Amino acid sequence: MKRHSQQLAVILGCVSKVECLFMKIKDYRRVAMRFEKLARHFLGMVYLASCLMAASSICILLFTHGRIIMKKAFILFTVLLLAACPFAHAESTVASYEETVRIHDSLPPYIVRISDTGEDTAEASPDNILLVEVFSKDGERLQAFTYFSGETPEYDSSAALVTAKDLNFDGYNDLMLLSGAGAQNVFHAVSLWDSEMNRFRPVEAACSWNRETKSYDPGIRQLELCNVELIPEEKSLYSSVQDGYRYRRDICWGWESQYGIIDRFIWDVYDAGEGLIGESLYRFGTQVVRLWDEQYPEDWYYGQDGVFEERQEAVRAVMLGMDALPWMRVANVNWVNLRKQDSKASPSLAQIDAGKGVELLVDACGPEDGWVRVLYHCGAAGSGEEDDGIIREEMTGYIWHSYLEPVQ
Repeated sequence: MKRHSQQLAVILGCVSKVECLFMKIKDYRRVAMRFEKLARHFLGMVYLASCLMAASSICILLFTHGRIIMKKAFILFTVLLLAACPFAHAESTVASYEETVRIHDSLPPYIVRISDTGEDTAEASPDNILLVEVFSKDGERLQAFTYFSGETPEYDSSAALVTAKDLNFDGYNDLMLLSGAGAQNVFHAVSLWDSEMNRFRPVEAACSWNRETKSYDPGIRQLELCNVELIPEEKSLYSSVQDGYRYRRDICWGWESQYGIIDRFIWDVYDAGEGLIGESLYRFGTQVVRLWDEQYPEDWYYGQDGVFEERQEAVRAVMLGMDALPWMRVANVNWVNLRKQDSKASPSLAQIDAGKGVELLVDACGPEDGWVRVLYHCGAAGSGEEDDGIIREEMTGYIWHSYLEPVQ
């Protein structure tokens, strides 16, 4: 088991290093791009100056030597002039990306063009400010707006900078605008189609949940979906950011209105130090509810076969179907321990009396497929002493299968 954990750690560590390398390359590329236009201006001036000097020299030669070398001088001047043109007019040639998109069967196709404004965001690691223009099929410019991206049409000409999908499930396609692409993660900003105004809305923005402070960061930022999966039956969007095996954040986004996107659940996997992996799941709505926040031995979390897959399965069961989770109750004993891990040697999180109910997350897991992963509503017993407005009345753990029975 330990060897399996080490091999998995090496593989995931390599993936994380590749991702970091891609991001460093992009950072260096952004720095280079800042100086690119200055360099083009400088080279253009140099070549134009060379042309002027060549023209002056030709005039002098003509006066001193007459027509003998006129033909050769004219050829030389023409070559220099042609060489100068690309640099002198480099600024007028702006790389762009175009895509024809269909919003709805009742609407004509639109042409979406993305180009670099040449400006950056005011941050330590700035993004490019890209211009999005929407044209009719006849070439009429209908609207324009900007968004932030680590990509540019000039350096990512083969990447699909825009994709049309119905993100809010209203029957109209929306724009997914590429904002970052690495070895493992692909990010998109979002512009929704306003069916009443017949135009795209500005890119969506939202506050970011801070796991460490257990609160939202001040201010709003451009909302970005990563490796997004559409869940039409739940009218949800599932976004997942992964960085090796020491960081992962999954967000289940929902819609409180046609254009009102909200985060319903956030699952974080993080490095808790000292050989431990932390895992937390929060539910958001009118109140913030902590479903669990525990730390587990890394050798068990990633090393024991099936554990990490089971943890993911449980999270998706909650995020995408919490209202439909099956109920079970404690039976055949007076009380039972809710174990932190799928082992009788694992610490007990709570003692649950006979007849008490729990919600089933994953059945037949752990050694001998004999454990049941459950969600336990412990009430005020799980609230602790913190006074930050977060409700802590839930916890998750494992119960041996013979101590549970279905609630009819």
